[in-house]
Amino acid sequence: MNNVLRILKRIRTEVYVGLLLVLLFVFLLVTVLTAPNVDLAKLSHYEKKLACVEMPVCADSDGKTYEDYRMITDETSDQYRLIQEKLKVDSKTGLLYDRDGFLAVALGYQFGEIGTRYYFTLDSGIVLPLIKTDEKAPKDASDGCQVDINGTVIEFVLDSEIALRYFGTISNGLILDGNLNNSPYLKGRIVRIEKVSE
Repeated sequence: MNNVLRILKRIRTEVYVGLLLVLLFVFLLVTVLTAPNVDLAKLSHYEKKLACVEMPVCADSDGKTYEDYRMITDETSDQYRLIQEKLKVDSKTGLLYDRDGFLAVALGYQFGEIGTRYYFTLDSGIVLPLIKTDEKAPKDASDGCQVDINGTVIEFVLDSEIALRYFGTISNGLILDGNLNNSPYLKGRIVRIEKVSE
């Protein structure tokens, strides 16, 4: 009888260990499948999935500057809440993105409210799904579209430390010398802008 009880205890322990291993495997699998992932190579053959309305191209700039999301510190702002509640930092590229893969950018006031989403098509065939995460100051982009001193429309909101490791620099110490257009994955002039309507 004692031998039977000992065997049952050992089997029970082995079952628990086996169950814990299965749960650990499932946890790791879910973690890998839901890990932040921005695949920039897919932008060259991106398929739009949401309904949208075309709007006039206010400037055809190829410049793509950036700002670090940690500079947005006003906890009462729409920008801060959007970043904290709806955006993730991609652990590979440092770009911020929402649940549908729209990349965080700062845009001028012509582009509406914080959280508005767009498809920007470039002359290279790349489609950038973008979400307005910050607004360029009217003193810097007086027409509400492009920055007065350099003509840029798109300013990525990102984690500069991760992005620097991923994209690198060319000569001046800034990520891609301060212009993400220097990345083949983001290269091109704006030829079409569509506002997501859903």
